[in-house]
Amino acid sequence: MIWLIAVVLFLQTAFHWLLEPVIRLLTPVFELNVLPWLFALTGLWLLAGHRDRA
Repeated sequence: MIWLIAVVLFLQTAFHWLLEPVIRLLTPVFELNVLPWLFALTGLWLLAGHRDRA
């Protein structure tokens, strides 16, 4: 029974240590803090398009 507790604690620690950078990176995306930047980049992309040279 003690080994089971030890394995669970080890797995929780390992997953926390491995996934914390990913969670910190993706949190602004899910909180929609990136949405204004996405709109700005999309606008710049549309304005930077090639013009017709006909």
